[in-house]
Amino acid sequence: MPPPRRASRRCAGDRGQTIAVYIVAMAALFFLAFAYFAVGQASVTRNGAQTAADAAALAAAREYRDEVGADFLKALTAGDLTALGNLLTGLGPDDGAACSAAGSFAGDNDADVRSCQRVSGPPGYTVGVRTRGTVGSSVIHGTQDLHATASATAVVEPRCRAGDKDGHAVRFTCDGGDLTVDPTAAGFLLDLADFYSVHLSK
Repeated sequence: MPPPRRASRRCAGDRGQTIAVYIVAMAALFFLAFAYFAVGQASVTRNGAQTAADAAALAAAREYRDEVGADFLKALTAGDLTALGNLLTGLGPDDGAACSAAGSFAGDNDADVRSCQRVSGPPGYTVGVRTRGTVGSSVIHGTQDLHATASATAVVEPRCRAGDKDGHAVRFTCDGGDLTVDPTAAGFLLDLADFYSVHLSK
């Protein structure tokens, strides 16, 4: 009878070891699953930061472009080809409105502007942002306090060159073809998007 009892104790010990190994393995799998989830959370937060940076940079560049609207219309109405040429190649000084627009658009995307700098050649703005939200709590220590940051640059480039005049109309040579504009025509509205391209710079 003693041998069976020894066999029973040995089987019970094997079962105990198997259960312990199973528990450790399951714990490791759960940890990995939660770790992957944390990585996913971080990726979503990072993508949100990049979206906010892109929107803020584009907003700054558009605002910078739109600041020349009054001068462009004045030169167009006067048929001043020299002034139009200068406006197409150099937009002018920065009055702070561009970075203000960047802050507004970053806020709309739940982020704050950390830096906003004008760039040249072609002119534009590089904007850095930080998300207001964090990655959130996870099995990885510190993620509850981790904000995502990102930056983007948007530039303004001329699409046209001033050509010649025909009465009140001014002819432009643009990348999409020739464009003739008569500022005295009924219902005329100046659209600077016809003359400038605003886009993200890689």
